[in-house]
Amino acid sequence: MDKIYRTAIYLRLSRDEESERESVSISNQREMLMNFIDSREDLQFVAEYSDDGFSGYDFSRPDFQRMIESAKNGDIDCIIVKDFSRLGRNFQKTEEYMQRIFPKLGVRFIAVSDCYDSNREMSASERLANPIINLMNEYHVMETSQKVRNVLEHYRQSGKFIGNRTVYGYIIKDKQLEADPEAAKIVRMIFNLKIDGMNNQAIGEYLNELGISCPLEYKIEKGVKAVATHFRTGEKALWSSASVRRILENPIYIGTLIQGRTTSLSYRDRRRFKKDLSELTAFENAHEAIIAETVFLIVQDLLKKDTYAKRANSGKVNLFSGFAYCGNCGNVLYHDRDMSKSPSLIWVCRNKECKCKGRIKEKILAEAIFETLKKHMEVVLNHSEPIIKSDFMKNLNLTSLELKELENQAEQLKKSQENLLVQKENGVISEKDYTEMYEFYSNKIAKVEFEADEIRNQKIRMLDCADEIRNQYEKYFDSPELTRRMIVTFIEKIEVFSKMKIRIHFRYEDFFRTDGDISGT
Repeated sequence: MDKIYRTAIYLRLSRDEESERESVSISNQREMLMNFIDSREDLQFVAEYSDDGFSGYDFSRPDFQRMIESAKNGDIDCIIVKDFSRLGRNFQKTEEYMQRIFPKLGVRFIAVSDCYDSNREMSASERLANPIINLMNEYHVMETSQKVRNVLEHYRQSGKFIGNRTVYGYIIKDKQLEADPEAAKIVRMIFNLKIDGMNNQAIGEYLNELGISCPLEYKIEKGVKAVATHFRTGEKALWSSASVRRILENPIYIGTLIQGRTTSLSYRDRRRFKKDLSELTAFENAHEAIIAETVFLIVQDLLKKDTYAKRANSGKVNLFSGFAYCGNCGNVLYHDRDMSKSPSLIWVCRNKECKCKGRIKEKILAEAIFETLKKHMEVVLNHSEPIIKSDFMKNLNLTSLELKELENQAEQLKKSQENLLVQKENGVISEKDYTEMYEFYSNKIAKVEFEADEIRNQKIRMLDCADEIRNQYEKYFDSPELTRRMIVTFIEKIEVFSKMKIRIHFRYEDFFRTDGDISGT
């Protein structure tokens, strides 16, 4: 009596094939293979294995591996697929399974549409044709991969959203982002709390106290499939400092779409690599903004500053935290309490090498800042007009403190790089060291210059927000006292030389033309 083979059918459909002809669907593969088994007396159906939505190039598919384990355990000794491409589209791996692994396991392999049966002696033409078929199956993966890349790049350049899961605050409709009113309200709250002086951890704790669901839980509540459950530390995920910071740093909230942050080397290597920032394309005004651009840029500045809480666990930063610096040594000033006479709050320089040994009472500093800020606001509102963009661009390098600092860094790095050649010629460093250090400096210079370009672009874009900036001046002009929000909104840096000499660098002083001086000293 002929051997009866314990037969398993294997079904596979990748995502890119879901819209193709009906004949490749899982149900049609199943029907074809079951009919084939019914027509053969030597085949006994024992199991079905199916990988729906998996690429044929990757052989780590869950049900495929489960099927191979069954073959190793002797539970099956025959595998049937619709055609070679259902087994796989990786030429090398497919040939390896057909020519080496299946024979070693004693498994009979049948591909119905390709008329292949490992129990049958193949003709010379079949031995030549089968590898060609497998090679063409891999070519299909390569071609599809390139087409997908081209389509995704087209969508990116068109400002369309191409992700399956959007960020908190938005919903996807026809590949466009639309604000989700409920979540957008929370995003605005987070930005406002940051500007008001609350640190990231305190913001997260405050949202948790209010019972506001974090982004992961919010998606689950809305019926969106969420896979990042590893962020949960309990039954329910909570807001954290990291989740707050991710929102505060994301330019998507000002309508700017940045996609394609990661890429793979090719269809052969699906590992994901982060692209360099300089390689990314930002598509501005791609969708509705939730946060004003002026607010977003101010928050980015805050995130870079050295701020600390007024009291342990208070969550509120001090009035001048991150903004007050020693005018003599340039170090940040620290908040303290002077107990020598009557207890009072002071700001001090803790640099032991600084000759100033200065300190200033917070009350005196606040009065001086408030008085000067009021004068600045009055000049802007009554005696100035927005500067012309061409004139602004000519003077841009001279007006931005941060930009000037970056340009100085780039200049120093270039000088250090130039000195490498002299050191190599004098035998101080080897050829290998020269090459490595030259590349190191090149990368550092590129990074610094990229950051400088970002600041230039941000400041140029801010000129388009002149009306919004003027509205901020009008809003706070009648304020009865100095607040953290006013400092954050209008001031970049405060330099304290002594209680008699304080220099204020206003955030928008280079945006307005006036006959008078709108800087603060």
